Amino acid sequence: MEEIFKYLGIFSASTVVAYGIIRYLSQKLVENYLTKRIESHKSELARLNISHQIQFSSLHKERAEVIKNLYDFLYEYKLAIMDFFENELDTQNPKEHLEHKLGEWTKAVISFSTTFHKNKIFFSSEQVELINSINNEMDKINKETRKFLSQFKLVQEQIDAIKKKDSGFSDLKKRSDVFLDKTFELEKQLETEFRKLLGVEI
Repeated sequence: MEEIFKYLGIFSASTVVAYGIIRYLSQKLVENYLTKRIESHKSELARLNISHQIQFSSLHKERAEVIKNLYDFLYEYKLAIMDFFENELDTQNPKEHLEHKLGEWTKAVISFSTTFHKNKIFFSSEQVELINSINNEMDKINKETRKFLSQFKLVQEQIDAIKKKDSGFSDLKKRSDVFLDKTFELEKQLETEFRKLLGVEI
C-alpha cells in the first residue's frame, strides 16, 4: 500500500507540475499573441494617424492658398475701383484707357466671385455671409456703372461725363467709397485666418 500511495503521490505531483507547465506555456502563448496583435494595431493606428496628419496638412495648405488668392483678388478689385473713380483718363487714348479700366474692374469681380464660390467650404457660415454680401455689392456697383455708361450713345460722351463728374458718376463714386470701407473687415478677417494657419503671432 505504501508503494501505491508513493506512486500516486509522484503521479499527482507530476500532474500538478505538468499542469503548471502547460498553464504557463498557454499564458505565454496568449501573451505573445496579444502582444503581437497590440503591436500590429499600434502600427496601423500610427500609419492612419500619419495619413490623417498628411491629409489635414494638405487641407490647411489648400485653405491658406484660397485665403491668399481671395485676399489678392480683393486687393486688385480695390485698385481697379479706385483707379476708375479717382484717376484721370489718358488724354492721348481715353477710349482705350476707359475700356482697360472697365476690363480690369470686371476681371477682378469675376476672379473674386469664382474663387469664393468654389471654396465656400473653407469658411465659417459668418465669413461666408460677409464675403457673399461684399461679392454681391461688388457685382452690383460694377453693373450699375456699366448701366450708367450705356445711357450715352458715344464713347466720347461717356468720357465727358466722367471728366465733368456727372451726378450719376458722383453717386456711384460715393457708393464705392462706402463699399471700400466695408471691405476692411473682410481684409482683417482674411489676414487673421492666414496668420493662424502660418502659426504667426497675431
